[in-house]
Amino acid sequence: MLLRILGRLETALNLLASTILFGLMFYVTAEVVMRYLFNRPLPGHLELTQLFIAPAVFLALSYVQEYRGHVGMDLLVERLSRRRRAAVDAFVLLVALATFVVITWFSWTSAWMSWEMGDVTPTAYLSTWWSKMAVPVGSALLCVRLALQIVESVRVALGGDRR
Repeated sequence: MLLRILGRLETALNLLASTILFGLMFYVTAEVVMRYLFNRPLPGHLELTQLFIAPAVFLALSYVQEYRGHVGMDLLVERLSRRRRAAVDAFVLLVALATFVVITWFSWTSAWMSWEMGDVTPTAYLSTWWSKMAVPVGSALLCVRLALQIVESVRVALGGDRR
């Protein structure tokens, strides 16, 4: 049941991230048209574009990890036996989990501080907390996915079947 809920949440956030990227594509195109054809640039275009980058990236992290779609080097690891490869995989996933736990913690405190102090961008005065909050949300979800994959890899390394 946890895997089903996690999968649905990952899919929903991935669709949101894709929608953000798609919207950014149109927004940047509109900005270029307005700037160069009508000499009327959209106000705050640079800041708004920058604010949407973090949600576009971090909300999709866990979904990509579910399919092991992140870039990795496996030149040496692919030569190992299945169990040893799973042990190396468990170690790498554990390092990634530790890293993203730290990222989740510090980005949460940063996003919360941004919310409390009403942080805004310097020229367009756009609120920044929602963009910053995407980092701990996406990272926390990735931590759950990594923990589940560590359990799976340890099971294989110890001689069990992959479930």
